[in-house]
Amino acid sequence: MVAHQRDRLAEGFQSMNEGVREAIERPVELVKEYPLSSMLLMFGVGMGVGVLLSQAISGSFIEMFEPEPSTTEKIKRQLYDAVTSVISPSMLRQIQSYTSQ
Repeated sequence: MVAHQRDRLAEGFQSMNEGVREAIERPVELVKEYPLSSMLLMFGVGMGVGVLLSQAISGSFIEMFEPEPSTTEKIKRQLYDAVTSVISPSMLRQIQSYTSQ
């Protein structure tokens, strides 16, 4: 019984080994059959990865160098938030129309 299980296990590893070998050999055959398409595909993948990485890196640099709002701007924002929570939306639109001119 143990020998039978060992044989089944060995067969499983052998079939898995063959599957891995086929999975490795198939892309190699495709690259040999279609070299230009393979090269263009890898170029596109590389460009995509490069764009994604550059966006991630530049986004963090932009946040790092973004100026902190001044005290005046903070107070202005707090006052604006306080007023907008008290005044009705129609009155707020009327005030905004006066200030935007």
